Amino acid sequence: MLNEQMNFSTSIQHETNRSHALTPETQVLLALRYYAKGGFLSELADLHGVSRASASRCIASVSTSIVKRMGNLINFPVEELQKTKEDFHDIAGMPNVVGAINGILIPIIAPKDDELAFVCRKQYHALNVQAVCDANLRYNSLLTRLFHSH
Repeated sequence: MLNEQMNFSTSIQHETNRSHALTPETQVLLALRYYAKGGFLSELADLHGVSRASASRCIASVSTSIVKRMGNLINFPVEELQKTKEDFHDIAGMPNVVGAINGILIPIIAPKDDELAFVCRKQYHALNVQAVCDANLRYNSLLTRLFHSH
């Protein structure tokens, strides 16, 4: 679906006579996994059966394609955006701030299923929570994610 909406095929598909080029779909999936999970390129490359260099090129190509199209994809309501900037400036004197972001590791009891997915970088079981709020302390975004399983 993302491939159709953003018409990635024309911008990331390339012909090759040396080997099998990765399909646009594979490139998008590889990049999306990297955006969602982070981690090491070597692990991502192994997972998708490509070289580390190919994984890196895929991420760069898809990212460039997204950036070129982001004006059509990411839209902030102009009045609301300006109001948020003004509100933050009034509170802290900081120009052009559109959100305050913070994160926390919330300790949990190890779950029975997929226990390793909940081990944080500090080596205990936790949920990774990230939030973004506006100048009036209203949440604009709340994200929880699992850690990378080894």
